[in-house]
Amino acid sequence: MLAPKFPFTNTPLPSVPPVEEAAPTYSPDQVPSCGGHGILEILEVTRFLEAHGIECCVVGVSALMFYGAGRSRDEWDLCVPDDKLHEAAALLACGSIADRLHPVPPLPIQHPSSLSHTYHRFKGKGIHFYVILVPAHDAHIPSGPFRIMRSMNNIPYPTLQVLMQSFLDTNDEVSLCDCIDGSNVSEEWGRRYLDLEGPNDLEWASRMNQRAKEAAQGRGWPFVHYFPTQKINRREKWESRVRSKTGRLEWKTPESLFDTRFRLKGSPDPWTQKLMSC
Repeated sequence: MLAPKFPFTNTPLPSVPPVEEAAPTYSPDQVPSCGGHGILEILEVTRFLEAHGIECCVVGVSALMFYGAGRSRDEWDLCVPDDKLHEAAALLACGSIADRLHPVPPLPIQHPSSLSHTYHRFKGKGIHFYVILVPAHDAHIPSGPFRIMRSMNNIPYPTLQVLMQSFLDTNDEVSLCDCIDGSNVSEEWGRRYLDLEGPNDLEWASRMNQRAKEAAQGRGWPFVHYFPTQKINRREKWESRVRSKTGRLEWKTPESLFDTRFRLKGSPDPWTQKLMSC
């Protein structure tokens, strides 16, 4: 199986003017649904886009949480096809959902190995709920159509194979190990479902680094973050990270009780359970 190819364009992001967040008042934002996780809110956003013919899937930290990783979330990363990014941003800013969601300025700081500070960002009106639109190219998620798995709450996520492949191809070491430890998959699973032949996607890393550099210069910032450009053997990376699952255990997760740092022995796969965080 050949590594997926992604379209890439220098077309600027859509000119949807952000609306400044309201000044603080005596009425603070309400807590989102499901104990602050915002499940009903992100479900409404995904259904709205899908109803307008725009496929989408949740990526980033939320996807890792869905597959069992112990992460915390500040906002939802929502992946859309590259050629639908302009339309999706305009719909969320001006569509019928605009009475509950509005555009806000992008993140004011750079994050390592991320272009999140350049993406369209939206906030729920009166609630502490944020969603960022992520182009499929940047998430290294093949589109046309997305291969998704829906949670028990009906939220679309990339399948485990697609998500794991993206971490391997982009040499995202931290996310790869978190996904392995959350899903507790085996070496054999990777041989069956992943493309382990050849190196990681260095062309993708080069394009992302160039865009990161341009974005930093455009804001007068030093170019301090980057995407890994080290060439790796995907099979060797996969085998070594799966075999070291127990080596990532800590004193709080003893091997007598845990298979991985996120999974108790005999625990069911998290994505088969109706969790209020996914």
